[in-house]
Amino acid sequence: MSMTKINWYPGHMKKAKDLIEENLPIIDIILEVVDARIPLSSKNPDISKIAKNKKRIIILNKSDLVEKKQLLPWKAYFKENNMADEVLELSAETGFNMSALNPFIDKIYCEKKEKYLKRGLKTVNIRIMVVGIPNVGKSRLINRIIGRNSAAVGNIPGFTKGKQWIKIKDGIEILDMPGILWPKFQKEEVGYNLAITGAIKDEILPIEDVACMLIKKLIDFQMWDVLEKKYKLTSEDKDKLTGEILEKIAFTNNILKKGGVPHTEQAARNILRDYRNLKLAKVILDII
Repeated sequence: MSMTKINWYPGHMKKAKDLIEENLPIIDIILEVVDARIPLSSKNPDISKIAKNKKRIIILNKSDLVEKKQLLPWKAYFKENNMADEVLELSAETGFNMSALNPFIDKIYCEKKEKYLKRGLKTVNIRIMVVGIPNVGKSRLINRIIGRNSAAVGNIPGFTKGKQWIKIKDGIEILDMPGILWPKFQKEEVGYNLAITGAIKDEILPIEDVACMLIKKLIDFQMWDVLEKKYKLTSEDKDKLTGEILEKIAFTNNILKKGGVPHTEQAARNILRDYRNLKLAKVILDII
C-alpha cells in the first residue's frame, strides 16, 4: 500500500510546523527528540532545514529499549552529517543518563552570557525549543529536566496540542511544541517503522501489514529464534511468507475466530504490543 495515498498528515501538524517557524527567531537551542529504536525514521527532515543556525542537540530517547552498542554508529552518523552539534542517549521514561544534558545547556548559556557581558548587557536568557514526532517522549523529557510535571504527558500520538513555555531556572526557559510529522515519506519503510513503534496511530496502516513488516525485519536481523521461541514456531516456518507466518502465530497461540479461523488482526496487535513492551527484542529498526 502506498503511503502517499494515506491521509495521515492532519491540519494540526501543519499548524505545528508554522508554530515552530514562528518561534524560531527567539530560540537558542533546538532539542530534537528521536526514538532510539528508529533514529532516522523518527527524525523530521524539516527540522534540519529550518534550524541550521541554531545549536542543535539530538536526544536518542528510549535508549533503554535498544542495546547500547547499537547507538554508537548513530551518534557518529548524526554528527558526521552535520545534523547535530551533540547527540545524547537517554530515557525520559526511566531517567537514564538525564544528567548528561545539563552540561551542554549550561555551556551554551555561559557562551551567550560572555558575549552579552562584552556588549555591556547583563540580562541573559536562553530559550530551548523541544521538537520531535508525536509520542516520542518530549513532554516526559521536559518534566525530567525541570523535576516536576509541568508539561502535559500522554501516550497517544499527537497528545500535546499547543506550545507551552516552561521556566527551568533563572535565565533558561524551555518551549514544548506539539509533535510534528512531515507531509510525505521519502521511503515507505519510514511509515512502517513509525507504525511499528506507535508513533502514528494503529488505524492509519493495515495492522497485519505492519506486523508482517516487523516479522520481516526480525528475520533480516537474524532474530528468527526470538520469534520461534515467543510464538511457538518451528525452523521450517522461517521460509514462509510473512503473512503465512502471521497466520501460524495466530493458530499456534490459539488466537482464533469462531470456527477455528486464525485471527490475524488480533495476532498482529499482540506482536506489536510485545515489541513495544520489550517482550521481543532490543533492536534498532533503521539501518545506516
